[in-house]
Amino acid sequence: MTGAPATARTPGRDTDDFARLMQRNTVDVRQQNQAGRKKRNPVVGKIALGLAVVSAAVDASAFAVFMGGDTDFAFGICFVVVFLTLIAAVLGFVAAVGSFGRWYGAVGVVVAFFANPVILIVLLVIVAPELLTDMGGSATSSTGN
Repeated sequence: MTGAPATARTPGRDTDDFARLMQRNTVDVRQQNQAGRKKRNPVVGKIALGLAVVSAAVDASAFAVFMGGDTDFAFGICFVVVFLTLIAAVLGFVAAVGSFGRWYGAVGVVVAFFANPVILIVLLVIVAPELLTDMGGSATSSTGN
């Protein structure tokens, strides 16, 4: 035989990665995926979800204020909630796409969508329009005739 060392000629004893992969006739991608994948911080998704939940709570309080009769203040609260839900939806989308708390971001987008007062009004018009006829109190209530 030639002057090559005995360890290089015997299969399974090479420390070279290329020679090991050639002997197995396969490519081991598990180690490459684990080495290349970094654990990303889910804080953006958690912020999106938290902001969406807060937006839903503020929207519920705006509805309570509206039912109490102060329509101007309720409109102002809803105007703020529209922008809060927009911010929560954008942050949730960024978190879901960028793996910064993917599930938190996805749930945050859904909650922000349904907490948006414009979406709630559209859903209310589609699902139960009869509720809107006497929502703020009727101006022509029957006081006696």
